[in-house]
Amino acid sequence: MTDELKIQFLGTGAAVPSMRRGLPSLTIKHDGGIILCDIGEGTQMNILRAGISPSKIHTIFISHLHGDHIFGLPGFLTSQQMMDRMNPLTVIGPAGIRQFYESIREISGFDIQYPLYFKELTENAPEPFQAGPFQVTAKILEHRTACYGYRFSEAEKPGKFDVQKAEQFGIPPGPLRSDLQQGKIINIRGKNINPGEVLGPPYPGRTIVFCTDTRPCENTVKLAKNASLLIHDSTFSKKLTERAQKTFHSTSVQAAEIAVQAGVEKLFLWHLSIRHDENDEQEMLKEAREIFPQTYLPCDFETLELKRPEQT
Repeated sequence: MTDELKIQFLGTGAAVPSMRRGLPSLTIKHDGGIILCDIGEGTQMNILRAGISPSKIHTIFISHLHGDHIFGLPGFLTSQQMMDRMNPLTVIGPAGIRQFYESIREISGFDIQYPLYFKELTENAPEPFQAGPFQVTAKILEHRTACYGYRFSEAEKPGKFDVQKAEQFGIPPGPLRSDLQQGKIINIRGKNINPGEVLGPPYPGRTIVFCTDTRPCENTVKLAKNASLLIHDSTFSKKLTERAQKTFHSTSVQAAEIAVQAGVEKLFLWHLSIRHDENDEQEMLKEAREIFPQTYLPCDFETLELKRPEQT
């Protein structure tokens, strides 16, 4: 186990692709697999260009059912069938995502043989659920249709094993030490030994929050509270605040204000409109950093390694 956690941005644009920014999609790579968040048209090709193994994607999270976030799904599912995929795949999103899949499957006549599951969320405070190593919390955001933000919370990691203390207790190398590192109480020579007696303080888990296509809202702040990383809708610049409000989106300044309210460590601007050129985007970044200095503007295919606090 490497304890690796990486985010790769596959498409950082909004609604209409450009030569610089594809339609929305990103991966969360962890030990043992990959999670895909949104799957706009062209995502399948970007997965290949990024050198990502599609078969390692075990869960696809869909924020909402607008085309720029889901039109890549049918192609990905059918290509995996043609590649003789055997690994299970779960698709999680708003009500209607299964109907979208079934309608296209029926019209085009394709069939899926590998294990494919759908989990449709409801607007009434869905309960946290597990996806890979993460406990996932989903909350409804403020968009023109049902749109979910997701909080991926990693469990804390056991603290450093103190070999000297283990030797003082007479714990030999092997299974007993392994049990302690897994949080189990052991018994040696009639005495119980708790993990806390030989382990240092636990290391906090990392938390990733994904909130796209939304006006600033209370649920975004709740999802992002004290997160390691917030990826937030920043479709428009400050000068287009009125348009952002009308179309149920956010500006980069509003995203920065959310980051401050939530107390996040880092903010990544996301879902940038084709209306803005590179100069506009740099101005958006500057405006956001005046409010929240730890703001970043990723490009397509950019990779971020998210380290635990003790590794920083």
